[in-house]
Amino acid sequence: MSRRRQLSSKPPQENDSQSNHSHEHDNEHGHEHSHSIFGAHSHSHGEEGHNYGAEKIMAAWEGTGDRGSRITLIGLFSNVGLTLAKGLAGWFLHSASLLADAGHSLSDLLGDFVTLFCWKLSRKAPTEKYPYGFGKFETLGTTTVSFLLIGGALGIGFHSYHLLLSALAETAHSLPSGPVQEILHNVTSIAPGVPESLMHSHAHAVDPNAAWFAAVSVIAKEWLYRITKAVADEEKSPVLLANAIHHRSDAYSSVVALFAILGSWIFPKLPLDPIGGLLVSFVILRQGIDLFVGALGDLTDAGVSAKTRDSLQHTLDPMLEASDSSIRSITGLRARRSGSLLYVDLVAEVPAALTVQELLDLETQILATMKEKRKEVVEVRVKFEAIH
Repeated sequence: MSRRRQLSSKPPQENDSQSNHSHEHDNEHGHEHSHSIFGAHSHSHGEEGHNYGAEKIMAAWEGTGDRGSRITLIGLFSNVGLTLAKGLAGWFLHSASLLADAGHSLSDLLGDFVTLFCWKLSRKAPTEKYPYGFGKFETLGTTTVSFLLIGGALGIGFHSYHLLLSALAETAHSLPSGPVQEILHNVTSIAPGVPESLMHSHAHAVDPNAAWFAAVSVIAKEWLYRITKAVADEEKSPVLLANAIHHRSDAYSSVVALFAILGSWIFPKLPLDPIGGLLVSFVILRQGIDLFVGALGDLTDAGVSAKTRDSLQHTLDPMLEASDSSIRSITGLRARRSGSLLYVDLVAEVPAALTVQELLDLETQILATMKEKRKEVVEVRVKFEAIH
C-alpha cells in the first residue's frame, strides 16, 4: 500500500492571503489518497501604488524609489548626453566609427525606457488576470533590448560598409593603373546596395579630436555597466542585466571607435575608421543574439541551467542531513524562470504515517529554507510520496 500527498506553496504576501484546500480520494487503487493544497495571495497598494508617472520617476531619481528604477534613470540621462555629444562630434569631426557609436548610445537610450517600464511593471502585485504575477514582462523587456541591439548593429554595419566601399573607391582612383586598382574597382563596382553618388564621393579626413569623445564614452559606459550589473545581480533581474550588457557593449564600441580614430590619424591612407564601425557592429550583433537566445528560453518556459538546479537542490541539504528530519530524499527537482523569479517543483519522499498538518509544516519549511539561500524563489510545489 502507498500513500501520496501533493502540496503547493507560495510565499505569504504582506497584506492579505487566502487559501483553499481540496482533498481527493482515489479508491480505484485501494488505499491511495491525494491531498492538494494551493495558496493564492494578492495585495493592493491603492491608486498611488499604480502611479508610474512623472512623480514616480522623480522619486526614483531622488533616491526614494527602488534601486532598479534609480540605476536605470542614471543610465538614461547619461545616454542622452553621450548620444548628443558623440553624434555631433562624429558629424562635425567626420568620424564614421564615432557616429556609429552615437547610434549605439541612442539604442541604449531606448533600451533604458524599455527597462524602466518593464522593471516597474514586473514589480506589480498579482492580479486576477495575471495570477502568477508580471515577472514575464522582465523577459519581454530583455527581448526588446536584444532587438534594439540587433537592429542597431545592422544599421551601424550597413553604414560603415558603405563608407568602407567609398574609401576603397577613392583609393582606387588615386592608384596608378595596375592589378591592384583593377581589383579595387571591381570590388566597389559590384558591391550591392551602394549608391552611385556614394561611390564617387570624396571622404573627409577624420579629425583626431574625435578620440576624446570616444575615450570619455569608454569610461562612462564601463562605469554604468558596473553599477547596473551590481544592482541586477542583487535583484536577480534579467532586464537590468540586459541593460547592463547594453552599457558594456557601448563601452566596447567606444573602444573600437577610439582605436579606429587614432589609427586613421596615424595611417591616413588606410580606411580604419569605417573598418572600426564594422567591428563595432559585429560586437553588438553577437551580444544582441546572445541576449535574445536567453530571453527566448525564459519565454518558452525552458528549465534553468544544470548549475542553478544543483544549487537549488543543495539548499535543502541541511533538512536532509538533520537527524530529526522527516524527508528521506528529494528527487525530480525542476525550475523555470519568470523574469527575476524562480518557480520550483520537486518530489519529497516521507514516511507514510505523517499527517496532513505535518506535511503542511514540512512544505512551509522547504520554502523557507530555499528562500533563505535563493531569495528569487517565489513558489515551491511539493509532491510528497509515501514510503513504508
